[in-house]
Amino acid sequence: MQMNYLILKYLHIICVAASFALFFIRGIWVMRAYPPAQEIWVRVLPHCVDALLIATALGMLALGPSSLWAGNWLAVKIVLVLVYVATSFYVLKFVKTRALKISLWSIALVVFLFATTVAVLHHPSGIFLIV
Repeated sequence: MQMNYLILKYLHIICVAASFALFFIRGIWVMRAYPPAQEIWVRVLPHCVDALLIATALGMLALGPSSLWAGNWLAVKIVLVLVYVATSFYVLKFVKTRALKISLWSIALVVFLFATTVAVLHHPSGIFLIV
């Protein structure tokens, strides 16, 4: 059971990195009106990666030791992920002005990175725990 958990954990980490990279590059392409931003693989692949990301998270919840989930860091991470998803969806689909796109895209990236620090440190303060 421990091996299955570790496989899910490392697959989850790979999906986190891929999801961030895809959002980062897609955001740049959308803001620059770069033609590949409209290609089907650019619009579909992030959803596949994110679906695998959710599946691995649920698998880790099911297989992981209950002591790992102590504290409220997981609730904070889930809220941050929801804020990231809503912001990224809004910026890629509805925002028309370049300045607002850049601002919201940057906010979404920061929220994503903060959620990552919350997950890595297992603390609701994330990176601010270190400071």
